Amino acid sequence: MNMCLTSSVKRAAQINPEGLAIAGPGAVSWKAFAKRVNCVAGGLGALGVRPGNRVALLSLNRPEFLEAQYAIWAAGAVLVPINHRLAVSEIVDILRDAEVSCLAVDEDHASIALEVTESVESLRSLIALQVPEALQATASVSVASLAQLRATDPASVEQRAPNSDETTAAIFYTGGTTGRPKGVMLSHRSFAVQALVMANALQFQSDSVYLHATPMFHLADFGIGLALTVAAGAHAFLPRFGAVQAVERIAEVGVTEVNLVPTMLAAMLDQLSVSQASVLMNIRTVAYGGSSIAAPLLQRLMQVMPNARFRQFYGMTELCGGCTTLPPERHVVDGRLAGKLRSAGQALPMMEVAIKSVDGALLENGEVGEIVVRGAPVMQGYWRNAAATEAVLRDGWLHTGDVGSIDDDGFLTIIDRIKDMIVTGGENVYSVEVESTLASHPDVAACAVIGLPDPKWGERVHAVIVKRPNTDLSESDLDEHCRARIAGYKRPRSYEIREDGLPLSGAGKIRKAQLREEALRKPN
Repeated sequence: MNMCLTSSVKRAAQINPEGLAIAGPGAVSWKAFAKRVNCVAGGLGALGVRPGNRVALLSLNRPEFLEAQYAIWAAGAVLVPINHRLAVSEIVDILRDAEVSCLAVDEDHASIALEVTESVESLRSLIALQVPEALQATASVSVASLAQLRATDPASVEQRAPNSDETTAAIFYTGGTTGRPKGVMLSHRSFAVQALVMANALQFQSDSVYLHATPMFHLADFGIGLALTVAAGAHAFLPRFGAVQAVERIAEVGVTEVNLVPTMLAAMLDQLSVSQASVLMNIRTVAYGGSSIAAPLLQRLMQVMPNARFRQFYGMTELCGGCTTLPPERHVVDGRLAGKLRSAGQALPMMEVAIKSVDGALLENGEVGEIVVRGAPVMQGYWRNAAATEAVLRDGWLHTGDVGSIDDDGFLTIIDRIKDMIVTGGENVYSVEVESTLASHPDVAACAVIGLPDPKWGERVHAVIVKRPNTDLSESDLDEHCRARIAGYKRPRSYEIREDGLPLSGAGKIRKAQLREEALRKPN
């Protein structure tokens, strides 16, 4: 069975030829988009890109990102998306590790591209996704523009045999929070299975308009984009997330589907003017991840998005995206189906989720241990890193490093990252539980709980709070709120209350390591 990812582009062009592949400025039909993909793939071949070569993509959310992504696959190459928030030295490390031969960049990152050519020996060519003048040829590499590649004869690509199911389609580099970034190898089969599952879960249709608002280099947005192509819907783009800009683009393009983390959703609500409220009524699907959604935030969202289906996903890069989902009918705070809002939902099709003890035994429902997963979308392994692969792929399961439990209805609750568990006075405190308690305070916009060194307790629970605008929130208010809801040893021993937001990763997750470093630098 051929599960090559470019097949979905060909199908979209066949079943919805005049429908939009790209919505908004520079709109492109699926018929025209499919032709572009083949031409650019032919151009990559003319540049010397061969099947199996690694081609990196460094760009903000743009139509050209999507076009290059599918063209790389059509050429038989391996896609390496680059986190554009990384330092140049970190980008160089990734390009060297993957032995990238070709780098495609937008105009925002042209200077970085020229800088890395001096340090990456394997790099032979650069592609300007937008303005050709943004890149100047160097002595060591050739330079071409996407426009030039579009003019290439696609015949050689059309005649090439499709990639096999188990061919590596992409290498996604993890954030490196536990050391140097690792390249997660994902096959065409993994992506194709996940795309079909996601398209079904999100109920995408050919009239869907999805906004790429979170970074396309991250698998959360990337995977949903693949699902949209499966449905032959339209892609819309927001180069960088901003609450005001997101609302404006939703209105401008007629967006019907979004994927945002809870902190982004809250920011949109806080910036929403009365005149803009009706804009969000056309949203049909709100996918989110990174954390569960607090009941007060959900109720606020439902008021301005009364027609939206809310669906949470839990997963990780090594799983090619989501492995569990909390469906729309469970996004309620009362009634027969209530009570699951703090869970991450049930296993998605083609996925099996279980809980293991520290000695590797499978645990019963209700018992707490490490979350393990197996199924078709699981990664092939880490690129040229057998030791790291063996550490997480054991006994047929992928070990996530997350702590959780599964109830009798099959709903998974994420308790914490193993490394984020706080041991204070000999007691285990799961930061997620404390964060959920703090988030239920009406004046808390966002929060993060971390462990800090303490001479008496070993570690103390420390909370960083972002208060909602125009509120007067004190430490005593928060302490009183926690005192009534959680055990004394779980209550934060110290607080930082701020008005600005928390530092976020490319996936929209809170950077706890950065918060911990900031707190340690401050005088006691």
